[in-house]
Amino acid sequence: MDKGLKKKIAIFIIITILLIALDQISKQIVVSNYVEPYGNSFMSFTLTENTGMFLGLNEGNLRNIIITIVILCLILHFIIKQNEMIDKVALVGVSLINAGALSQLIDRLVRHHIVDFIKIWKFPIFNVADCIIVIGWILFVVSIFKTALTDRSEHVDNKE
Repeated sequence: MDKGLKKKIAIFIIITILLIALDQISKQIVVSNYVEPYGNSFMSFTLTENTGMFLGLNEGNLRNIIITIVILCLILHFIIKQNEMIDKVALVGVSLINAGALSQLIDRLVRHHIVDFIKIWKFPIFNVADCIIVIGWILFVVSIFKTALTDRSEHVDNKE
């Protein structure tokens, strides 16, 4: 294994572990201290048990949810191994997606539901892992578009 790949895997593991810890700690703090909803009509902390996926999708279907999360994590690990194809932005994005998915899987296996507690305006109630996943996908997609545009411009330059 070359030095560059080892470094990428180390970054991936460190980001994943730190963000899983952040999400799990935030959930534990809310579960341990929650009494009633706190906040206003724009933003509040409202504890909910989500048996579905992201934003309550596929509610109550635990087997499909776990299979989906495991497949997603395997795909993400495969992407990381594509050393030459993944830049730093994509690496961080994939690490965030992986961390959020694994943290949600931990909730499913330990609590049998996801702890959601952040309510903003009219959006469904969510948690830190949901935020991490969304930011990860944004970074990953931006990286893909950036790489595609760079490759396209290099291809055009080589034709001239």
